[in-house]
Amino acid sequence: MNPCADLRHFLASVSLLALGLLAGCSPAPEPMQTIRDHYFYGGLAAFHEDMHAEAARQWQRAAELGDGEAARNLGHLYRQGLGVEADGHMAAAWYQVAADAGVISAEYNLGMLYLRGGTGLPINRDEGMKRLGQAAGGGFLPARAELERLAAASPPPAVPAAAPEPSPPPAAMAAEPGPARMQIGSYRTKAAAERDWKRLRLKGMSPEIIANTVGGQGRWYRLVAVGSAEAIEAFCGSAAAKGMSCWSRTKGISGAK
Repeated sequence: MNPCADLRHFLASVSLLALGLLAGCSPAPEPMQTIRDHYFYGGLAAFHEDMHAEAARQWQRAAELGDGEAARNLGHLYRQGLGVEADGHMAAAWYQVAADAGVISAEYNLGMLYLRGGTGLPINRDEGMKRLGQAAGGGFLPARAELERLAAASPPPAVPAAAPEPSPPPAAMAAEPGPARMQIGSYRTKAAAERDWKRLRLKGMSPEIIANTVGGQGRWYRLVAVGSAEAIEAFCGSAAAKGMSCWSRTKGISGAK
């Protein structure tokens, strides 16, 4: 019997076991993403508590760290004058930051802002239609619906009697959006979030409950519904009619245009 050989065999076995365990571990999240999420969801919790100035502060920090959806939400606050002074130019600037980051709903928000104008920002129909077209081409359903509504409301152009009937252009092909995420609300306890989900009974959607620590306010539990864009748009429309807030990672504040 050789004690040294036995010891070497034991150490090799332990090393192989450790390597196997490490191989099964999931990679840690990117530190910067964790920081961005902290500020984004901190702003979301503050918004639902009507702490709009705090929501603006949190979202601006997240936006400065590269979170496009936080930039879009900050644009909503400037457009509506919630927690900050209403400013159409600032709203357009933050929507542009979000659009540049690939948030397709921000193109829609920009389009509606230019079509309707904002505080200090004049109406620019050409730019508004261009932005709606870009959002619709990216598969954002509310943009498509708005373009169809505007087309139906506009009188057809006059055509000379002798002119041949123009052939219709081919329909634009756009990729359908994948599953969307919608914020239902923030709760002090996980049980309260679970009760609210059972009460809502949203068909075609699945729940996700995420714990988040908000600075100075302790732990909150966010209730998120995951489903098709059509199902979420339908729920947001009914929520707006009842005076409720509806948030999604594709749209933002319900009814924000």
